[in-house]
Amino acid sequence: MKKIFTIVVMATMTLALSAQHVARTMNFEGTSRKYMEYIPTNSPDGSMPVVFLLHGLGDNCANFSSSIHFEDVAPNWIIISPEATNANIMGYDAGNAWAAGVGAENITYNNIPIGDIELNANVNDEGFILAILDSLIINHNVDTDSVFVAGFSMGGFMSNKMAVKHADRIKAIASVSGTLGHFQPFEPTGNINTMHLHGTADQTIAYADASFSLSVVTIQVGLGAEALVDTWRNYNECGTEPTIYNFEDTKNDGLTFEQYSYMNENTGKRTVFIKANNGTHDWYNGSSNDIDYNTEIYKFFTGKINGVSSIETNTVDNFRIYPNPAADIVNVTTEANTELAIFNATGKEIKHINATETITSIDISDMPNGLYFVVDNGRAQKLTIAR
Repeated sequence: MKKIFTIVVMATMTLALSAQHVARTMNFEGTSRKYMEYIPTNSPDGSMPVVFLLHGLGDNCANFSSSIHFEDVAPNWIIISPEATNANIMGYDAGNAWAAGVGAENITYNNIPIGDIELNANVNDEGFILAILDSLIINHNVDTDSVFVAGFSMGGFMSNKMAVKHADRIKAIASVSGTLGHFQPFEPTGNINTMHLHGTADQTIAYADASFSLSVVTIQVGLGAEALVDTWRNYNECGTEPTIYNFEDTKNDGLTFEQYSYMNENTGKRTVFIKANNGTHDWYNGSSNDIDYNTEIYKFFTGKINGVSSIETNTVDNFRIYPNPAADIVNVTTEANTELAIFNATGKEIKHINATETITSIDISDMPNGLYFVVDNGRAQKLTIAR
């Protein structure tokens, strides 16, 4: 079995290229589109997760990727920062804007009916993002079960659109100060893990009702923060009682942070909300604040939630592993009195465990980041170790 397993695993491997925040262009649907690409210099032993980071209105990919520094928490992940195209609002240059269903209905200005406004409605940004993903899969060893999207402000709107329309290809999203746009129908293709982070004093995308102020008019562009969380929680059929976690208030920043975690105990799908009390339109970092958004988003993507002990599982009959991705401990549910083995991506056996109980916790803290396989009686499941 080991020899066959080794051959199967090795057949799926590709060589990973090395780069550090390289500017790329792609000819997509007749237009030259820009994005920043980070490929780990020392790729892990196995396939790599991918995270797309989406900038806010008027920003660009180079500035956003250099200001977020997501590689500090995910050095072995592929990190892509695409760039939106320019948009126009009632004759005003709005800068780069995602086609995320952002706009407002029945606008009136100076008692003159203007009608509906939707930014870049005819731009296929979702196709552009997926085209980059397809290119990565061809050229790198991508873990297609670990594809994530996170975005700020309008990038948060686009993250929600990707969650609604592409749950088959994306495992989880995180939106910071951005919500679900009015012109994006909430018709999800499947359940997906979602995280939302929003400041209660946000004056750009208002916490309560997602109102957005222009120089000439104030419009409501989507769901308020709590309405968005409730929408995803209801769709994912998570419990109504959250696990609440209060971040320690140690920094003199005038802010406090609360986390509300909802879970569907049957499917493991999660909806998580981080509320920044007195927080503004910002992506907070641990050097100045009690919370580091990069860290919390990474933890959410890798299945670690403050105050929650059990998370989403991969299931094959009664053979389950969780969390996945994992960092230090992985739990395996199977029959009692069986033998488990963990192989790396080359088919080498790394650990052998005699499982006497139906749930076995395995210490993987000594294993490098990368792709592994947990094997039980001829059944194998992928395990990603990511810290």
